Amino acid sequence: MALFICVLICAGCRYTAAPADLLQKPSIAADKEELAAAIAKALPQFSVLMLPHRDDYKEAIRLKDLTGDGVPEAIVTYYNEFSTPEIMVLRQTEFGWRQSVLVEQPLARDIAWLKVVDLDDDGEYELIVGWVGAFDSPNVLELYSFHSKAVRNDNGMLTLPAIQTLPYELADAADLDHDGKEEVIILDALGTSGEHEVPSYYLSLYEWNKDGLAKQTILSMPQGVNQFERMLAGRISDKHYGVLLEGGTGAHGMLTYLYAWEKGGFELIYPNEKKGESGLSGTPTKSGDMNGDGILELNVVRAAPGIEDVAYANTMWINEWVQWDGKDGYKLIAEQYIDSTYGVKLNVPEEWRGWYTLKKPKASTYGIVTFEYWNEKKRVSSELATIYVVPLKQWGTVEAAWKGEHRSYRLIASDSGNAYLVSFAQEAPEQLSEEDKEQFLLMRGVEEHFTKYISIDQDDR
Repeated sequence: MALFICVLICAGCRYTAAPADLLQKPSIAADKEELAAAIAKALPQFSVLMLPHRDDYKEAIRLKDLTGDGVPEAIVTYYNEFSTPEIMVLRQTEFGWRQSVLVEQPLARDIAWLKVVDLDDDGEYELIVGWVGAFDSPNVLELYSFHSKAVRNDNGMLTLPAIQTLPYELADAADLDHDGKEEVIILDALGTSGEHEVPSYYLSLYEWNKDGLAKQTILSMPQGVNQFERMLAGRISDKHYGVLLEGGTGAHGMLTYLYAWEKGGFELIYPNEKKGESGLSGTPTKSGDMNGDGILELNVVRAAPGIEDVAYANTMWINEWVQWDGKDGYKLIAEQYIDSTYGVKLNVPEEWRGWYTLKKPKASTYGIVTFEYWNEKKRVSSELATIYVVPLKQWGTVEAAWKGEHRSYRLIASDSGNAYLVSFAQEAPEQLSEEDKEQFLLMRGVEEHFTKYISIDQDDR
């Protein structure tokens, strides 16, 4: 356990580590080694560090000055010896790191969301935890204050009592009204009378009021979503703040909603029925701040053109990321091809936009996607480039075959035992018109710099 904790702290307290990283103890600073030893000693035997599922903070151990005295505390999330989630807070003392309090919810089986935030702007932080209920117990959002007096649990451990408990499905926090204090936004699902009924969802905004959260507004969500999977609160345009939600409608479909916070209430921005927007996608989407500019983008997905008659399983999808302009339109931030199985993300070159379609290659070729030149007006297409993922164990055989075929290819990356390659058509097909050939060759011209458009992201697999 101590070695595992040391590895996590050295790597920024990450939950995951490559197997090779665990073979030897890394060299770390003395103060962090002391913290690692204190955590290893304090955690119950057979416990395992964990991450809240929907937390944007990808670390199991957080250092945060909770009380405003200039000395950070350590917040540790883990499953105890009974696989029950718990949160431990350690403080620095003259005798080193010592366990301060435990945060627990005996009826929970997981932690979905955790936020450390100064809700009342007094320089000291509150802790908000979204617990996932076990068996027949509901999900609850609990608010904890480090001003509260700790109490002993049945095992004699000092625990921090919750000062407020709220039902919830999803939650986030953001300063929507620009008053310098973050509000808490909660999505809650009311119970239904039948097992097969679609639940009724409500979006509520809470503000800090004296010693707890007070509900300021509540909004009934449109019907149609079986279960909401994602909620993000924050900036949605240069001048607007709001909330973005995504939820499943069945086996594959997903609905997206974008609300702006205006004049003390939520205003639906997307979808806009007057513009013919449904908000429905035929495949799962994952909206968010994809370019790191602090503004949330909508992930709008459309089927590749020219292949309308293919079965759903063979449908290829084009991902567009659009950002609300704060008025009546959206600006395109990026256009991508994404293969979540192999972690491939391709930022579609500008030279391709409006002139390409996608096709699924035969599985026996190791190809995952073929990009084709596509003239929408003429409905003419021609193979342009194919991305391949070949197991490194088979690469020698495949390479020999390709050389025998005089196939041109470029190695993009080697990752997780696979070789990622791209093969471009060498010449414009003779059957294309001169106009189409000119556009085809323009698109083929990105081959030399193709690697700058593509990335392999393990976290998305």
